[in-house]
Amino acid sequence: MTRPKVFIEKIMPVKLLNEQVYYEHGGNPFKGLHRWYSRKPLSFSRATVLASILPYDITTEQFLYIMGIYGQDDVNFWEKSILSEDEKDLLRNNKQVRLYKCPPNHQQISKMEELCQSIWGTTKPSILDAFAGGGSIPFEALRYGLNVFASDLNPVAVITMKAAMEYPLKFGKSLQKEIDQWVNFVGNEAQKRLTDFFPNNDNETVQNYLWAHTVTCPNCQSVIPLSPNWWVDRSPGAIKKGQICAVKPIPNVLEKRVDFELIKGSKGKGNTIKTETEEFDPNNYTTIGRGVGKCCNCAKIIEDDYIKKEAQTKGLGHQLYAVAFKQGKGSLEFRLPNEIDLEGVNKAEQFLQDNLEKYNLDQLIPDIEIISGEKTKELIRIGIEKWSQLFNSRQLLTLVTYVEIINDAKLKILAEYELEKAQAIITYLALVLDRCVDKNARLTIWDASAIKVNRATTQHSL
Repeated sequence: MTRPKVFIEKIMPVKLLNEQVYYEHGGNPFKGLHRWYSRKPLSFSRATVLASILPYDITTEQFLYIMGIYGQDDVNFWEKSILSEDEKDLLRNNKQVRLYKCPPNHQQISKMEELCQSIWGTTKPSILDAFAGGGSIPFEALRYGLNVFASDLNPVAVITMKAAMEYPLKFGKSLQKEIDQWVNFVGNEAQKRLTDFFPNNDNETVQNYLWAHTVTCPNCQSVIPLSPNWWVDRSPGAIKKGQICAVKPIPNVLEKRVDFELIKGSKGKGNTIKTETEEFDPNNYTTIGRGVGKCCNCAKIIEDDYIKKEAQTKGLGHQLYAVAFKQGKGSLEFRLPNEIDLEGVNKAEQFLQDNLEKYNLDQLIPDIEIISGEKTKELIRIGIEKWSQLFNSRQLLTLVTYVEIINDAKLKILAEYELEKAQAIITYLALVLDRCVDKNARLTIWDASAIKVNRATTQHSL
């Protein structure tokens, strides 16, 4: 039997689809589940699915109507084989439609089914994506009620697709309530167990701790924090309020270390902060760039080879240089670290050390050697030879605590629900844990323009 010709063999409205991709800007609903670098835009995925099953002889306008780009419920639209110029302009300029947010409506699905019946002999042809990866193609096919078969060689992709499509379809909206219940259980229990390691000053709640890696200067033996910039907050809100801020490294030659001063003020010329006494440019105080460091105390260059050798033999140190906190329901504020903050870090280090043997026996510490590969060799070059070394002591203790609580929760969940639903809830807990790992690691970056932590995987460095 000869396969009938389909729309994708004739034309694809690339310009309109590119506009939809521009609107999408990473708004794909899978984004919150797990990082997947090669995930395809939903708009192009929808177009690919429909263009592969719809007849060759439909018009571009009719194709766009089924896709939902036209965005109108005009019952006479389909009969208009030729659109007027005004209607075409409306089609091109309808900026309200965002395909990734908009599932097709009943009329669009009905028209698709009618055409599929005429060409395939069924209203719901089957879609196979053997290497589905991020899952965008099967997701869009499901939105049109098609029969979908999806697989992948990567287990992360399979788990993500199950969480995004299979479980919600199988268990419905009630699943969300149960996921929230167990996420809250894990979070509340973790807060109880970890409170001593994250102390707060009166009337404040710490949100983030800002750290810099350190290296010992080969010339003066000072411990030097390494950072390509010292910006803390240059968000639009801070600019508007005249409260942008950064930290200024202060040499402490006597103690062979670097201290900090918090500089806050309005936006000055270029990249400067304007205060009552000066215009401070944080870019003049960078201590590393293109792998080459600079000592704040003796002003000598610290070569890239030395930094890497130091990292491989002794390991890079780390220094806390700023703390982000809130007072009540107020906005995010910043201060320098104090004794209470350092006390919490020291407690965590000691507790982890005291319980290290137990954690290793329970296989809770990822104390596994990193195999050198195209990306992982970069970790080895900076002295990170085991996965556990991607975290400082308090980060590692926090993640181990989450795993302990999730393991306890798994037993309760398996006892309370039938097996498949229990597996679904446990899967979502694992995905939430992955997000915690991604946000609590030495490879994360502080984004001063958005005053948030950028996940380790946003760097595409692993």
